[in-house]
Amino acid sequence: MWSFAKALLAGLGLILLPVTASAADPSGSFGVVSDIHFDPFQPPQLARDLRTIDTGRWSEQFSRFPAEPASQWGSDTNFVLLQSALGAIAERLADVDFVIYPGDLLSHSFETDAASAFDVAVGSVEQRRFAERTARFVIASLTGALPDKPLIVALGNTDSECGDYEIEPGGEFLAETAEFVRNAAGSERVAADFNESYRAGGYYALRHPTVENGVILVLNDILWSRKYANRCGGNGQDAARLQLQWLRSKLAEQAANDAIVWIVHHIPWGIDAYSTLHSKARNCRAGIVPFLREDVTGDLVDLLRSHAGRMEMNFSGHIHSDDFRLLLDKDGQAVAVDKIVPAISPVFGQNPGFQLFTYDVRSGKPLDYVTYYLSNLSSLSSTVAGDWRQEYVFSEAYGETEFSVQAVARVWKDLARPGLVRDAYRRDYNQRHKPLSTADLPAYACAIANLDVESFAQCHCAP
Repeated sequence: MWSFAKALLAGLGLILLPVTASAADPSGSFGVVSDIHFDPFQPPQLARDLRTIDTGRWSEQFSRFPAEPASQWGSDTNFVLLQSALGAIAERLADVDFVIYPGDLLSHSFETDAASAFDVAVGSVEQRRFAERTARFVIASLTGALPDKPLIVALGNTDSECGDYEIEPGGEFLAETAEFVRNAAGSERVAADFNESYRAGGYYALRHPTVENGVILVLNDILWSRKYANRCGGNGQDAARLQLQWLRSKLAEQAANDAIVWIVHHIPWGIDAYSTLHSKARNCRAGIVPFLREDVTGDLVDLLRSHAGRMEMNFSGHIHSDDFRLLLDKDGQAVAVDKIVPAISPVFGQNPGFQLFTYDVRSGKPLDYVTYYLSNLSSLSSTVAGDWRQEYVFSEAYGETEFSVQAVARVWKDLARPGLVRDAYRRDYNQRHKPLSTADLPAYACAIANLDVESFAQCHCAP
């Protein structure tokens, strides 16, 4: 197997190093942290100082300010919450093999907040450079909390110097963050085409840190979003098409060599249940809101479906809640799962949270996971420590032996009837801040496995 894997990954431009797991204990662990949305404008006057000093001194600069509370529900992550989260991550994920970050380093409205703080125009060089530096600061903060652990970073919709959903393919933001993303994952681990693919659109491939014949594909699916607009350039749709071609090519390579694939991206598969429920459209079907452009969704689902047998793990964030997406084959059987992980930012009303997974190092299959959440956000401050608690273990909460595609499919089906599974899903969706309402639950349950508008309409809009 070693010689086969070595030949396989060499052909993909990936360097293979010996894995450390022993044959006697093939299980490993990894963490997933997402959607920090760091806001460096709290307090507002601090940003003026940060723009003139090295990012390595930013934490020192924040510490000089008087004691203040952590950002609360409805706001993005300030320094107090960031420090508390980093402390919990350093403690709970100390023994992991690696960490996955499915996107959103920067706060919402970053570009307008920066322009206001610096009294410059949106799009100015000063505003754009500050976005790049803040993204690098967040990546450095995560790697600093877990030194010597590979950090696999995907970009989110706020990760841009231009604006929300406005990443510029081939632009300065990608050029200025490339080295940090590459070094975080491991320069010896990323594919030979990293510079080309990341700078073109923020996507890349890398050798799996531990699974011998495993590859991780990191996507920038902001390029495929219905909301995407390349306001800083003119080749956004070309980049979106090229990324899909790149993904098709990479998956074909893995199929030819019978490799294990993990996919990391930001936007969940399928339908946005929240926006659909809050749509003001004239009828139910017209109000359905897909996350991605419909022309992309069809091609993407077909592509993923054709390679589902080798996709052991898929991770996304974006909605800030703890959820799942299932990929069904044409016979309606679940063949892959996309795990949507909680956020650190409480801007959408959830408690901050992150997850710790166990997995089989030989097969790349997930085994189980535990969620940790911040239970005292309302009292957290510079002088009051965060109370980060274990929220639940998947197998225990849902009465399963392990986390798997089949286990999530059973959870999905159990949401149709009252019971412990439905109660657990509603309670933990927002990391125990506010349970998902029983009135909204059917739409969220439909969204788990109905990834296109037609199938979701049949589930959600049926009389």
